[in-house]
Amino acid sequence: MTLQPIFDYKILIESLLNKRKVTNKSLVKSGRLAFSYIISTIKKNNIINKIILPNLICDEVVDVARSHKIKIEYYSIDDNLNYNIHEVVDLAKNQKNIILFVNYFGFEEDHIIPEKLKHNFIIEDNAHILRNPKSYKKKLHIDYSFTSLRKLLPVLSGAEIYSDKIDIQIDQQIRLPDFGELKYSLRGLKSSRSGTSRLGHTASTSNYSLSSIDLFSKNIINNYNFSYSDIKKNRRKNFIFWEKYLSNHDIVFMKTITDNPNVCPYVFPCFVNDEMQQEKWIMWGKMRNITVIPWPRYHKETLDYVPNNFLRRILLFPVNHQFDLNEIIS
Repeated sequence: MTLQPIFDYKILIESLLNKRKVTNKSLVKSGRLAFSYIISTIKKNNIINKIILPNLICDEVVDVARSHKIKIEYYSIDDNLNYNIHEVVDLAKNQKNIILFVNYFGFEEDHIIPEKLKHNFIIEDNAHILRNPKSYKKKLHIDYSFTSLRKLLPVLSGAEIYSDKIDIQIDQQIRLPDFGELKYSLRGLKSSRSGTSRLGHTASTSNYSLSSIDLFSKNIINNYNFSYSDIKKNRRKNFIFWEKYLSNHDIVFMKTITDNPNVCPYVFPCFVNDEMQQEKWIMWGKMRNITVIPWPRYHKETLDYVPNNFLRRILLFPVNHQFDLNEIIS
């Protein structure tokens, strides 16, 4: 069972046969390139003091921020994935900063932006969020948002940039899938698929110039009629499975979906007491062909701002809607 959806050529064929729909989506290759594009857009007309990030963040986001040669500072995330807005306000007191808020693991927060932050630029990282265009609610206190569609849909590439304040104009180039993406598309044929795949993430770690979404993925996103309700239903079912299965183990759950029917989880997030336990569960998953990963892979710079606590012992269990955990684990 994989963390991310497996590409399905049947879906591609169906999308090609559908009548093309008119769309105004601003699509690029990946979430990290979307983030870089947003920073570049802000920098065109503004001198930025610093970029303010949460200390629970993967190295790719930090690499993007560093590539723009702007000072980076971090605010803290607690074991319920919350932050202290007063800490953010204190870091941003000089104004004209870029502040990133992350909606972790499919749990979308209503970020309350106080008046003191109005002269900063607010970006919402929705890389773990499955955005249903029909139910999207405007967020006028957020300047930009971006997604990472491959994390939740069976596509080879794709991230959407959107804003309720600024009209985004991106030249949508036609690009065929590259070698890494085509190889990634065939991973569903493998008998063993545990672990994570870097295929399709072939962009240089030092080159964040804008790159278009591939033609296959663009057709699927624009033309295929995904049932967002079914995807959410299956992901929630798998999430609840982990809550029950792991309840008698020495594992701390970070979130629950019980009180929020709108959550479409990306993964089941939790943390363990030590690295030995972490490795134990990763090996447990490999033996059963189930992807269980430690998260995130921290940038060496970020580690200075990460206490030796749960932040270094997070595990993600898959809830991929293409699988039924009740059938996989008896």
